[in-house]
Amino acid sequence: MKKNKLIIPTIPDLYRLTSKDYSRACEVLGLAFQEDPIWKAILKDDPDKFSLVFGVPLKYSLKYGVVLASSPNLEGIAAWLPSDYIKSTFFRFLMSGALWSAMKLGSKIGKLIQEVFEIITEDRETNMKGTYLYLYVIGVAPESQGKGIGTHLINSMQSNLPPVIPIYLETETERNVKLYERLGFKVLKKIMVPSLQLPMWEMQHDRK
Repeated sequence: MKKNKLIIPTIPDLYRLTSKDYSRACEVLGLAFQEDPIWKAILKDDPDKFSLVFGVPLKYSLKYGVVLASSPNLEGIAAWLPSDYIKSTFFRFLMSGALWSAMKLGSKIGKLIQEVFEIITEDRETNMKGTYLYLYVIGVAPESQGKGIGTHLINSMQSNLPPVIPIYLETETERNVKLYERLGFKVLKKIMVPSLQLPMWEMQHDRK
């Protein structure tokens, strides 16, 4: 029997990004992650590529999921993927345009990113079965942080998503772990990324 595909709900109070927002969204996420320990380590020799890095999840999510913002000004951005499309095959990478975004990063950065994502992909496939929603990336522009925008982006999705659908995410900072815990998420596993010797937390909200 073919499983039902998850339909990501329409959320009236959030702005849905389109391809015309792509460049600005890359800039916002690049600035939002300037102090993220994992991305700082990956891009330590290429700090000018912060915005390019987020072109990959944005392209992929615009094609196979949904990218939502707090307003058309893009103060905060969240990219969501249904479980059916999380597996990023070569064909999907090609069709979404994410492949070309990845090629701009160069082989050195690409190798580091691949090492990180191989670990978390394997864990995610172990942790999560069936239908769920994946918070691929979320970031708030530095000048808009501390205003509850990230919380609003997540709460709006939780309020509109069917209650039996769990949400899964990864985060690289302990401060964010505390934030997500306040929103009802729990830590499934804390890992160390061997090549960087930095921690990541894998989290789930079962929403039951």
